[in-house]
Amino acid sequence: MAFGAIAGGVVNIFKAVLQLLLLPVMARLLGPNEFGLYALALPTIGLVTLLADGGLGNTLVREEETSTLVWSSAYWALLFMGVSLALGSSAFGIFLGYVAHQPRLPGLITLLSVSLIFLTLSVAPLARLTRRKNVGVGAGAELASAVTGAVVAVTGALEGAGAWSLAAQYVSTYAVRAIILNAAVFKFPTVEFSFRALRPHLVSGGILIASRMSDYAGRATENFLLDRIFGTALLGNFNLANQVSKFATDAAANMSWGALYVQAVTEDRSRIIPLHRQLCRLLGLAMFPAAFLGAAAAPELVSLLLGPKWADLVPVLRVFLPLYAFSSICSQTSPLLLAYGRFDIQFWCTLGLSLGRVLAVVIGFWLGFDSTIYGMAVVTLIYCFAMLVIPAEVTGCHPIPMLRGLVTPFIASLVAVGVFFLIMGVFPVSVASTLASLFGGFIAYALCLVLIDQKTLREDWKSARRVLRR
Repeated sequence: MAFGAIAGGVVNIFKAVLQLLLLPVMARLLGPNEFGLYALALPTIGLVTLLADGGLGNTLVREEETSTLVWSSAYWALLFMGVSLALGSSAFGIFLGYVAHQPRLPGLITLLSVSLIFLTLSVAPLARLTRRKNVGVGAGAELASAVTGAVVAVTGALEGAGAWSLAAQYVSTYAVRAIILNAAVFKFPTVEFSFRALRPHLVSGGILIASRMSDYAGRATENFLLDRIFGTALLGNFNLANQVSKFATDAAANMSWGALYVQAVTEDRSRIIPLHRQLCRLLGLAMFPAAFLGAAAAPELVSLLLGPKWADLVPVLRVFLPLYAFSSICSQTSPLLLAYGRFDIQFWCTLGLSLGRVLAVVIGFWLGFDSTIYGMAVVTLIYCFAMLVIPAEVTGCHPIPMLRGLVTPFIASLVAVGVFFLIMGVFPVSVASTLASLFGGFIAYALCLVLIDQKTLREDWKSARRVLRR
């Protein structure tokens, strides 16, 4: 599990750094309006993407590779779904462009829909690699696709392609990933299909798809309402803040999600409980200082990297960065729910979160954009509480012991923020003073951890040394 988490984690961290470096470049080249247009197109494909794999991506991992009928049936079903959904998405793009009064929207969605075919072609080989615990090829595919996508995006933006460069990045990422995965473990399917053989996988994956659909449908709705209520430029600021916050935190959290799921499927539950608790603490140690200090330094970082036209991005980042860090930790119960056959809990929690975020946008029509952001924060905290308390009986992972492990990194992160503002208040605002203040904040964080939590840190270090030796 440690090797899988590290391999995936290194790639995820690289992708996060690449994305964080790419976002300000693309933001400067494109501007809020082009980002806003892309934000209208992407949720449609994101929603359909959840249907494309039929939930088979996770459930095929449990199937023996000798079950030729199941794997062949899955291949043909996935290919049919990919092509059909790509055509359906293109048709829906025409309708959405008319409703949103955006004539370029149908073309963007048509280009983005090509990624659905590449996605479905990646499901079976990725499931084979996961079953064999061969995470190296999958990590390499993710790395190569991320680099290729970044090159395509910057090249297109420099050539004046606008939002089309972002769409080309999205499609090229899926294309490179599909090519590498199939080159590694592709097996020709037999000419046979059985719905009965696939039925158990489709049933167990159905709840997973429903949860993803409720999340992405909610985000598509909130983006549409934000555009109609506050305008495309403010939607661009909101979307960029959402991307930075969610991508940065998911890059860390996803490294444990997949590995934890595989362990939960194969190991005794009593061994999973302490493992889950330790992983949540390690995520808190890594994400809390970065999120808190990033939120504190948001005005200086946004001004330095993006310029004054992105000033509306600052208040959203200051709310979303720490909020998403905590939410991603609380969501670490979801792989356990999937493994134990109770993903319906995740579905209802996600549905409630999506409806709550849409309601917050609607309230903003009367109370303003700030009320929308704070409303989303309240709804997300309620979701976090639900994901900690409701699954406890099923997973055995009770919230109090897990939260106790997060107290120290939370307090140390607050101290780091205090030191950051203290240093910033002494010197004039500049690039040097911002970097020095961030460095001082991280030093204060480390010292605070050592002072108040030496025993647990020693245990963490011993565990890390055991992993590295192996």
